[in-house]
Amino acid sequence: MTHPKLERIAQHLAQARAIQDEFEGKDMPAEAYTQQKGHLERASTLRREVESEVALKAHEAWVSEPQYSHDMIVGAEDLGHGSFMLEGEKKDFAKSAFFDFLRKGNDLKVEQKAALVEDATGLKLIPADFAGTILKDIAREGVFRGVAFVRPTTKATVDVGSVTIAAGGWGKLETGTTAADGLPATPADKQTITVHDLNALVLLGVDELEDSDENLEEILRLALVSKFAEQEDDAFAAGSGTGQPWGLAASTQITQGLTAATEATLLADDVIKLPYQVPVAFRRNGAYFGHTTVEQAMQLLKDSTNNYIWQERFREGQPPTVNGKPWYTMDGLPAMNATGTPPVDKALFFGDARQGYMIADRRQIAVQRLVERYAEVGKVGLLFRHRVGGDVIRPKAFAWLKL
Repeated sequence: MTHPKLERIAQHLAQARAIQDEFEGKDMPAEAYTQQKGHLERASTLRREVESEVALKAHEAWVSEPQYSHDMIVGAEDLGHGSFMLEGEKKDFAKSAFFDFLRKGNDLKVEQKAALVEDATGLKLIPADFAGTILKDIAREGVFRGVAFVRPTTKATVDVGSVTIAAGGWGKLETGTTAADGLPATPADKQTITVHDLNALVLLGVDELEDSDENLEEILRLALVSKFAEQEDDAFAAGSGTGQPWGLAASTQITQGLTAATEATLLADDVIKLPYQVPVAFRRNGAYFGHTTVEQAMQLLKDSTNNYIWQERFREGQPPTVNGKPWYTMDGLPAMNATGTPPVDKALFFGDARQGYMIADRRQIAVQRLVERYAEVGKVGLLFRHRVGGDVIRPKAFAWLKL
């Protein structure tokens, strides 16, 4: 069972990461630095509390066992199999046991089986440090995870109300049925985000399975990062909300937008006007999001002085800009039709994803071995499950352009 303080630690780390990402490549204000430092210090304090509780329970369990089962080496820590390990050695042992499980299934030593962690359904969980590298690289490989608000959670549903400011004002505050950000303000209309299963099947042959732990880890990491990033971005762009996250294009909450002056034709004037459909609070850090076909049309647009509004930024990790705002390509959004065909609804979006969209992340990846099913082709199937959800949490942070 997950320790209740772990989610609080994850929340503090997520807030610290959000501050770091917001000022990446820029000077961080003193206030933001103080806030980030506070989150990190609180996370460290909670971690020490958890580690102290775990150590205390381990010692109490050791003392309660019959004396003959103890390893009586002075200073030794009982691990259940009469050996002494440091914390780093424990992690290495657990990771080694996990990769042996991938190769051999449950044909493991008792100590190895004890080192593996299972989820509620009995599937084996990837070691936390390995899963962390995958989740970190998904944000680099994908698009939306790197710009939206990511909230770690241990629950199947997340209450959006806990991160939403319904209203604000000087003097007496009058409450109504609609919040300033477009969400319902009454408890009866509380919005939640459901966490869904995102699966990826990796087929490995005998040669790959017999490779070293380091090489096998890299093979799996590259395969999972690529597939998970692609599937996530498609869902965050246009997911139906049924068995997958709600996407921008499928959201009925985003009601503000523009209709192109010329049907099925992208014009510079429309692109420049689009940011002004969202409040200034969301416009400052807003960005454009569109399909590859929209990107192609966008690169040809010029302003009134015959200058291209598309500008490449050659600093690594920095996206190109359109009219001074970042551009992100998401091929899950609707493609742009040729001139003369019916218009495309919500082909281009502008908005502040950090404030407007929340990703609920379980931050755990489980795996199931499928041996018999692929035995004829000499492979072992590894079905990985990543649990994630997402939805628009502030509809007024986004606006769309209908072409």
